[in-house]
Amino acid sequence: MKPDSVERYRSPSDRKDSDRSFILTLVGALLLTPPLAGIFQLDIRVLGIPFTGLYLFVVWGALIAGTAILSRRLRHGVYWDTVDDEQGGDTEDRNE
Repeated sequence: MKPDSVERYRSPSDRKDSDRSFILTLVGALLLTPPLAGIFQLDIRVLGIPFTGLYLFVVWGALIAGTAILSRRLRHGVYWDTVDDEQGGDTEDRNE
């Protein structure tokens, strides 16, 4: 039986992943704001696609890929363990 309030130690990698997710959010917000995205508003076409549109979709895709990678790493961290504990789930089933 587990005590009601269990303090888990957050490893340095858990903290780094949390920091990376925050930084990814900030960088994504900056790259998609009109002043910075306006820098890439050029009259160039790459494979028939306007450069501005290509820039926006590449940044968007990179943010999705980065989020997917970080969410996999964060899923095995402290947050998901505490959610499972609060919901009465057994975290050991997930690890098998």
